[in-house]
Amino acid sequence: MDAAGLRKLLDPYNPWWRGDTTWRDALPPYRRPIVARILSDLRDLNQAISVTGPRRVGKSTAVRHVISHLLTEEKLDPARLLYFTLDDPGIFASKGLQGTIFDLLVEQFATTSETTYFFLDEIQRLPQWELYIKKYYDLKYPVRFIVSGSASSPIFRKSQESLLGRIKDRHLLPFSFREYCEYRLQKQPAFAQILHEERDLRPALLAGEGMAAAESLRRLDERIRPFQRDIDCAVIDYCREGGFPEVWELSDPVRKIEYLMEQQVRKVLFEDLAALVSYRKPENVLRFFVYLLANPGAEINITTVAREAGVTTTVVGDNLPRLEMTDLITRVPRFHYKPLRVRQGNMKCYPVDMALRNAVLKTWVVPDQQTMGLYAENLVIRELQTWPEAIEITYFRQKDLEVDFVVTHGGQRYLPIEVKLGAGTGIPRGLKAFMRKYRLDLGLVIGRDPEIRFDEVLYCPLRHFLLVS
Repeated sequence: MDAAGLRKLLDPYNPWWRGDTTWRDALPPYRRPIVARILSDLRDLNQAISVTGPRRVGKSTAVRHVISHLLTEEKLDPARLLYFTLDDPGIFASKGLQGTIFDLLVEQFATTSETTYFFLDEIQRLPQWELYIKKYYDLKYPVRFIVSGSASSPIFRKSQESLLGRIKDRHLLPFSFREYCEYRLQKQPAFAQILHEERDLRPALLAGEGMAAAESLRRLDERIRPFQRDIDCAVIDYCREGGFPEVWELSDPVRKIEYLMEQQVRKVLFEDLAALVSYRKPENVLRFFVYLLANPGAEINITTVAREAGVTTTVVGDNLPRLEMTDLITRVPRFHYKPLRVRQGNMKCYPVDMALRNAVLKTWVVPDQQTMGLYAENLVIRELQTWPEAIEITYFRQKDLEVDFVVTHGGQRYLPIEVKLGAGTGIPRGLKAFMRKYRLDLGLVIGRDPEIRFDEVLYCPLRHFLLVS
């Protein structure tokens, strides 16, 4: 392909080259936090950056927000910003273009000493893409690669392994509860400002400072009272509709279910995983997945799951890590005092997003009290996944004693967490036993709406934990 042909291929994807601003006006006004993190990476690191995550969570939108910022705030020359998606039919229609597209882009557009930014979407569609990134990174070309692709493709994950030290991955999950609330209340900027300012809870919890954590919660409680009704409604809606923004735009629950089943379940199980392994009976993988969704937070093991789901232990053992890799489930291992010890025993599993469970099990209704208890655990583990200080997240069980989650951080320091939506004001037995065994001064009980107090254990409302932890 000559220079004119390459330019023709790229022009539709780069309207800023011709001064067109309509694309920017079409961007949603809400910027997810990952946008600021990518911009920080571009300023502070010299590595390539990858943006990964499940299908349809807003990776391409986040990348376009980054481009918009670079143009409007950083005042970069539009010619230095190139966007292209590697699932464009032109890549496959031209013989040999897949093997030369990287070289052509660098040859035609990285022509000055100033850094050129290449934003390449659906990068996993290009065979051996990681070799080209490695080549130009090692040769120190004035090029920054920002690549994105679906982490539901295990092939993408495998390719990233060869770029260790050369690439910084930013993983984008569905909207968190905090993001969901900010999105719904974006016309009331005071709400987001409060959450931005009240960021003392997690540092206090990890430092074991219960009084400071309680004071942080009381201050937050006072400031968010004007938004209490909106937050209460958001809890119910988020538990039902999850964090996929395209789902929110559909008015019919049947359409919502169909969308999630098609985009987030069938395409991942029957397309993405099928590209990695050959399934004789893919319906067995779906049956196993449905079992996990029907039993969120229950302690299970491979043998039990295989028997109760009606599949072989091979199906369970082979596909459990694949379901994790493709962002369908989160696995929580049983606590052991030696962090990161390899374990093959009991575990708990949670869907990465609760809307997946609602869609697969066809339970698109307002959750009852018992179901809300399951959802609350799911909300908490979803939040804990984002804690950068966490070395490992496990659960504790010993005889009839249990703690829902144990955050291991700072070596062998522990924060035990019990999620308890029911009545009762005493310290849960499992939490008390764990704290005594490991001589801890702080435990955390997360409830629906408990009084905020600290007495060896910090009692924290669920919504407060999700908004600022």
